[in-house]
Amino acid sequence: MMWTWGANSHGQLGLGYVSEQVDKPTKITSTLWNGVSKISCGGGHSLLIDNEGKLFSCGWNSKKQTGHPEEKYKFERTWCLSGIKFTNVACGWDFSCGITDDNFMFVWGSNSHGQLGLPKEHFQESLKPIKLQVKACDVSMGLRHSALLSCKGDVWTTGCGKHGQLGLGNNVLESDRFQKISSLCNITHIACGQNHTVAWRSSDRSLFVWGDNKHGQLLLSSDKYRKIFKPEKIDIDAKSNVKKLLSGWTNVLLWLADGSLLTWGRNNYGQLGTDTPFIGTLINIKLPDRRQAKDVVLGSEHTVCLANDNTLWAWGWNEHANTGVDSADCVFQPTLVPLENLTNIRAIYSGAAHNFLVVNENEVKCE
Repeated sequence: MMWTWGANSHGQLGLGYVSEQVDKPTKITSTLWNGVSKISCGGGHSLLIDNEGKLFSCGWNSKKQTGHPEEKYKFERTWCLSGIKFTNVACGWDFSCGITDDNFMFVWGSNSHGQLGLPKEHFQESLKPIKLQVKACDVSMGLRHSALLSCKGDVWTTGCGKHGQLGLGNNVLESDRFQKISSLCNITHIACGQNHTVAWRSSDRSLFVWGDNKHGQLLLSSDKYRKIFKPEKIDIDAKSNVKKLLSGWTNVLLWLADGSLLTWGRNNYGQLGTDTPFIGTLINIKLPDRRQAKDVVLGSEHTVCLANDNTLWAWGWNEHANTGVDSADCVFQPTLVPLENLTNIRAIYSGAAHNFLVVNENEVKCE
């Protein structure tokens, strides 16, 4: 069972209609899929994998990023990819990727900057799904670039690199083929922001950053380091393993195994969970009453966090009711999302300005 809220200008919430926004969590009713394994959200589109590895999609389709012939306002089976079992999906702004059970990648949508890893001279800007002859264990997508993590821990990037987000040096400002970042190895987590990329290596608890640093999203002085073209190792003295490495457009979040939520970067909308002005350093987000994070996700400029008591908290940009909180355009502190007796939340997902939560079937029903 699934619930959704936030921006719906292209039907990306899968509710069957288009609207400026959906103010609070609203139930999606469907018998098309067998449970939910993974959801990924782009600028205005959404992808869903069910427990059988089948792919469904809806929303904005200007660059064929849903894989459908036309825009869909409900999740519908992506039939051009039927017969393929997917284990993971990722969305960029207007492009998409799926990883199969044998670790091959399919890509589709906009290839305007080579962000699909396909040569622009041979492939048009808007593409139907194409299988790449590369293997990946994970993938992340930003505004106009992509990064994949191989099963060996290598990082490969493609797309726009004018801000250094490819990590391939200042002589590679764009690529339309995945290229390996030779200086990185044994990487375990990867995340793309709008124009930057971050990576984590669990073996020595190392953070690597590159790309745009205008808002201190690389944890470096923005006055001295505006752009970083090759990965820089940053010592954050993390004493616990990382559960998730996440990036919004211009902010980054680390969820650690000890329950810490460490964040940094831009804070113009409260995306760092504080009303303290930007100070260019790590901020440890505290949930009220000593709650611990059970899961956390980032949109482009907002955050949603599931606490260990099964309550839902959100902060950041709220112009399209992204946070689900009846408040101003910005929410500067972790704020309770009203769920009207909705319990047993199993998973949460977020995109540019929209969200999904998956609830176990034995939930307490809303009245």
